Amino acid sequence: MNETTRDERLNPDRTPKPGSYRAILADPPWSLHQKGKLGASEHYPLMTDERILSAGDAIQEITAEQSFCFLWVTAATVPLGIQVLSRWGFRYTNFYFWAKPRFTLGNTFRNAGELMLLGVRGKGTKFAFRSQPNWSLYPLQNHSHKPEEIHLMIERVVGSGPYLELFARRPAPTRGDWDIWGNEIPGNEPSLISLKKWGYPVPGDPVEETTTDDPVPTSLLTIAEAAAQESK
Repeated sequence: MNETTRDERLNPDRTPKPGSYRAILADPPWSLHQKGKLGASEHYPLMTDERILSAGDAIQEITAEQSFCFLWVTAATVPLGIQVLSRWGFRYTNFYFWAKPRFTLGNTFRNAGELMLLGVRGKGTKFAFRSQPNWSLYPLQNHSHKPEEIHLMIERVVGSGPYLELFARRPAPTRGDWDIWGNEIPGNEPSLISLKKWGYPVPGDPVEETTTDDPVPTSLLTIAEAAAQESK
C-alpha cells in the first residue's frame, strides 16, 4: 500500500476513508485501578471498558486489510488489552516493553516499565524491519508521556504509512505520515481526524451549524457520563 496525502485519505469533515491506515498507536485512558490521588483520573478523564472496546467499529473500518495495532496497557489491563485488540480487528502476537530508569508503583512486583501489545490484521502481514528488539530503555517525562522514539520505531517496523495515533495528547513528534485523534488536540491542528461519525466526538471536531433543537456535542465520555447514558 502506498502512502497517501491527508487530503486523499480524509473526507471534508476530517473523517478517515475506509482502509486508510497501516498502523494504529493507542494509549487508552483505562479506568481499572486509575482512580484516587495516585491514579490517572487526577490527570485526564477516564473511559469505560465498553467505550474503549466499542471503538472497534470505527477502527476496523479505517484500518487497512493488512495493518498493525500498537496498544499501550497497564499491568492490570493486559487481559482487557488483548480483548480490545480482538474487538478492534487484530490478533495479539507479541509485546514491547518500555524499561524505565526507576521503580514505580505496584502491589506485587514494583513496576519498572510499561507494556505495549502488538496486534496484527490480515494474512501475510509482516514487519518491514525484522531486527527490532521488543524492549528499550527511555527516560521518564511527565505523567503518561510516552517516549517520542516510539513513533520512529513504528515507522521503521511497519514501513510505509499512513499511521494513526489514538488518544493523542500532542502532534506526532516525527511529523511524518501521522494523523492523530484525542481530547486535548486543538481544532487548528492539521493532523487531527474526526471519529464523531462513530459516536466519539472531541472538542477539536469541525464546528457544524446547529439549531436550538440540536443536542450539544460532547467530548470523550467519562465514566460517570457513560454510566448515565447507559442507564437511560
